[in-house]
Amino acid sequence: MSVEAISWALNLAPVPADRGGQPSSACKFVLVGLANHAGPDGTAAFPSVVTLVRYTGLSERTVRTCLDRLAAEGIISPCDPGIVAARIKRADRRPQGWDLNLSLIRDDLTEADLAALGHHFPGLAARVAVGAGPDAGGAADGLQSPHPARAVDDQADGVQPLYPASGTGCNEHAGGVQPAQPRGAAVAPEPSMESSREPSAARARGREALLAAQGSAVGAGRAGEFFEALGPAWRLTAAQWARLTPAVLAALDDGWTPHGLARFAGVNTDGVRNPYAVLAARLSAAELPPPARLRAPRPPWCGQCDQNTRILGFDGDAPRPCPRCKPATTASSAMPHRHRAWPKPTARRMHTYHRA
Repeated sequence: MSVEAISWALNLAPVPADRGGQPSSACKFVLVGLANHAGPDGTAAFPSVVTLVRYTGLSERTVRTCLDRLAAEGIISPCDPGIVAARIKRADRRPQGWDLNLSLIRDDLTEADLAALGHHFPGLAARVAVGAGPDAGGAADGLQSPHPARAVDDQADGVQPLYPASGTGCNEHAGGVQPAQPRGAAVAPEPSMESSREPSAARARGREALLAAQGSAVGAGRAGEFFEALGPAWRLTAAQWARLTPAVLAALDDGWTPHGLARFAGVNTDGVRNPYAVLAARLSAAELPPPARLRAPRPPWCGQCDQNTRILGFDGDAPRPCPRCKPATTASSAMPHRHRAWPKPTARRMHTYHRA
């Protein structure tokens, strides 16, 4: 929304006449609705017809007729479609965009109107006087033309026209948008139309941090052995490796070996569409079971028991586990056993026993 465009539409904009010769109120209402969406210079107003119908309360046919009449009078003109496309991506939802010609001034302003509007529009009287003169490119009806016949830069009354002449540092593009420049500003260089191929500084720093994380946690650590053991069936990017590394290291700290963890996490690849999501779920604390406890290594043979069975007196009448070669078995056998206490036999039970 632009206050300048709305103020121009309410006070200065010429409006096509109706059948009675009076300014059309419907056209003015539609013009105010366009100004509500225009920029400070009156450009790039693209409300939909439905929006203008809601603003004005008119029918869709009347709104379209008013737009055609305003365009025929030169009060509005179609804007660059690229501006609308930049704001609305879907082509089937892009409305017609319009540029408002803020240089036009109505010719029925009286002296009292000029005096009242002079506070809001400095230099308005001078603009009306210049537009009424035949040497200023004005028409016979007193409307100021949007394209002055002579080069105009800085007027004595301080009013800057909308279309400056060449040599002022402004370059009018055929299909682009002309940025507004303050007076006296140096001419800015033309921006390059080709996108830069050099990566941004933030992206470069992120890539360096990612490579450092890969080199420290993935490339040379235990997590690297896990990813190598997964095999080529699990295709992961470098960024996904780095994000999975904390979960892999946590599992390895819990007792998993890299190859054992790879066998568990990569056991089935059928139907996997997102390897990263599947591995992240399998390596999560809720899905990953505790590692299987490995059997303690067998102690060396003492030389006194049987080498294969580690039993003392294997060929005798009382074989027993060797306390040196089987310490766990010896410790468990040394624990006292609690025998089940059978109930005392009663007379009925004794009779049953005798019958059996």
